[in-house]
Amino acid sequence: MRPLGRQRAAYLMVASALFLVLTAIALWATGIVRTHGGDLLVVAWLYALGRAAFLMSPLVTAIGVVGVAFAIELGQAFSLIERLGLGGSETAALALGRQFDPFDLLAYALGGAGAFAADRLALGRL
Repeated sequence: MRPLGRQRAAYLMVASALFLVLTAIALWATGIVRTHGGDLLVVAWLYALGRAAFLMSPLVTAIGVVGVAFAIELGQAFSLIERLGLGGSETAALALGRQFDPFDLLAYALGGAGAFAADRLALGRL
């Protein structure tokens, strides 16, 4: 097993790479890659950040990240941004979204499952 500091650094490297991909998607992608590919990868990005920051098991991290993503998406269904008085904030719109899409829930679940599976595979080989 690798020392904890090296393991956390590895997760931060993965998170950094995913952030670059997410930025590229936000700037240049269209269609399904932008709408659902970004949703899938943002959960993997948050998973990597969570594994770097907290001493939680991979399963707890995956469930927590997918749970947060689901809560944000359900907030969109109930116009959370407007209810919080943040309707004019582009930052809030970027972080919380404005439009509920049930397919986003599927993308979040797949992203969490994929991140968990990749993590288990990587840790199993160490």
